[in-house]
Amino acid sequence: MVVTTDGFDAFVEENNLKRLAKSEAADEEIAEEFRKVTFPQWIADILKGYLNKIHYPLAIRSSSLLEDAQFRAYAGLYRTYMLPNDHPDLEVRLTQLINAIKLVYASTYFQGPKAFSKRVGHRTEEEKMAVIIQQLVGERYGDYFYPAISGVAQSHNYYPFAKMKPEEGIATIALGLGKTVMEGEKALRFSPKYPQLLPQRSTVTDILDNSQRYFYSLKMGGPYPDLGINEDANLYKREIEDVAEDLPMKLLASTFLPEEGRIRDSTHIPGYRVLTFSQILKYDLFPLPQILSEVLAMGQEGMGCPVELEFSVNLCKEKDCEPEFAFLQLRPMTARAELGQVEITDEEIEKAFCYSLHALGNAEKSDLADILYVKPDVFDPSKTLAVAQEIGKLNAGLVKEGRQYLLIGPGRWGSADRWLGIPVSWAEICGVGAMIETSSPQLKADPSQGSHFFHNITSLGINYVTISTNHEDYLNWKWLTSLPLTNQTKFVAHVKLDKPFVLKVDGRSSRCVMFTGDLAEKYFNACIPGL
Repeated sequence: MVVTTDGFDAFVEENNLKRLAKSEAADEEIAEEFRKVTFPQWIADILKGYLNKIHYPLAIRSSSLLEDAQFRAYAGLYRTYMLPNDHPDLEVRLTQLINAIKLVYASTYFQGPKAFSKRVGHRTEEEKMAVIIQQLVGERYGDYFYPAISGVAQSHNYYPFAKMKPEEGIATIALGLGKTVMEGEKALRFSPKYPQLLPQRSTVTDILDNSQRYFYSLKMGGPYPDLGINEDANLYKREIEDVAEDLPMKLLASTFLPEEGRIRDSTHIPGYRVLTFSQILKYDLFPLPQILSEVLAMGQEGMGCPVELEFSVNLCKEKDCEPEFAFLQLRPMTARAELGQVEITDEEIEKAFCYSLHALGNAEKSDLADILYVKPDVFDPSKTLAVAQEIGKLNAGLVKEGRQYLLIGPGRWGSADRWLGIPVSWAEICGVGAMIETSSPQLKADPSQGSHFFHNITSLGINYVTISTNHEDYLNWKWLTSLPLTNQTKFVAHVKLDKPFVLKVDGRSSRCVMFTGDLAEKYFNACIPGL
């Protein structure tokens, strides 16, 4: 069911709320203003008739005019509320629904959307909000309701690995409600084209470290908290092991056998349950990869641009029902600010201190001024363990100061084989903002494109740049090694620029440039103040 923008207009006008479009009031104050005023009776009557026949859980979602625009869209800035819709009193359920709609309306005037409007030159008072009332996908297990799988899929993959191609897309899935995926918590990423190619799960240790530990479900049967700006008031974060006997875990988990040091793709044996989704990705219990590939292709053709899909999968309990793929929302990928088009000019390439044709991600960054690099003149491939430890110490200091940095070194970063690169652990480089992998005559390794750190790189938006031996890639070592040192160890140098440098990665062409000086100053001056 959709409450169109006419409902928003009527509500705002009848209660004189448009004045809040320019207000500097906190989100809590705006939410309270919207909650306490009268809701149009004609809409309330329709909603009551609707709820009289509908008794399943509901998602109350925003659908503004600007939210899914192809350029400068507002995706993720407005609220979504989930309601159990199971109170025995119809009037209570109606009140809960109306409050959720009011709060979605209120989020139109929250500070986040206002700041974004200012940034892109839109007027908040011109925004109009529709509300989608959508059946929540899933099953009830005890006092909780959740889908077996929720996820997001994108038709363009800015972090391809091995034989993956950018246009083949990428998906991220998790057990339970989609908040796990949207909040960037531990979830599973895979290419629908190659569902068994999981570099972040290449060893038993990787699987145990990267598998999902917690999930979100909707609490049923009360208590019913008052809704406010916290859109998750009805959601509960729970541990995976708490639902080991629920059907989704029985179908999607595997079992870790410590005495054997292996993980078996079965839950019919005793042991520690690990959420691997192997029955989906390896044994075709449900054709999720194939469905995603087809739907993403259809969506991209229909919209004429890369698309992002939200979906859920319900693996029902009854034997006479079929599993269900639920198509929740489709929007242009450009609705995500970090996925906008990045333009790289010939002048930037000419003046760059680093240029590469092999970069992961899609970004413009101008907040990095620190650079850590492995000293090329003293590098010893037999000392890579020591190099990793030294980087860890310098990283700890920069993390303490809240300063992200560019990390430069030879071979594969994080390689399990210390003769192929610097075997840093994630903890030793957790403050990194971007990474450069250089070629070295002393290390015989093909460029990795960040395979070992695939999970962290993709989830945290870290750009991974490879300087190969082709004639177009280059890194200005002469300039870099001439900079005064801020700090150094035996094998690693730390330099701090007077002003941040500019990093651009064009995810469409996988090109990257980094530049400083007058060109960077020109870039900063061209940006909107405060951006």
